[in-house]
Amino acid sequence: MTKNHLPIGKEISQQQSLVSIYWDYQNIPDGKQANNVSLFADSLGCVVNRKVYDNWQQGNKVSQKRILVNLGFDCVTVSQKIRNAVDFRLSIDCSGEAASSLYPHLFIVVSGDGYGEILIPNLKEKGKKVIIVARQGNENKTLKMLADGFYFLDELPKLLESQKLAA
Repeated sequence: MTKNHLPIGKEISQQQSLVSIYWDYQNIPDGKQANNVSLFADSLGCVVNRKVYDNWQQGNKVSQKRILVNLGFDCVTVSQKIRNAVDFRLSIDCSGEAASSLYPHLFIVVSGDGYGEILIPNLKEKGKKVIIVARQGNENKTLKMLADGFYFLDELPKLLESQKLAA
């Protein structure tokens, strides 16, 4: 099964959104939170894409990558040495998916970088919703205003618990 296709046996209702996760791991290198990010996305709709971007060949990232892969993430290696290479690749891939998806679609972007100021309007022009998940102290304030939702990474466990209690 490719990451762009629905899991077998999982049907989509007319109201249920497709959800894609795009994670800038250089900006937020926290594999311990990967399960919470996945659970959060699952709670919002049918997750069709989980992509996490970094230079996975650089340094000792084998154990981090293994955790992410085991949770269903596609670890995209960005090895170019230019500044913001991960941001550019994530934005291009995310925009490409938005352009090709005809369904209601929600994009969760795990980052706090300012490049989101360009990405978010681009996604919204295509009729998509965007949620930003950032680290406290590492968020671009404009992203809060542009996005349809904004959460801090360390808030996800409490948010998931409150959703569980409400169900």
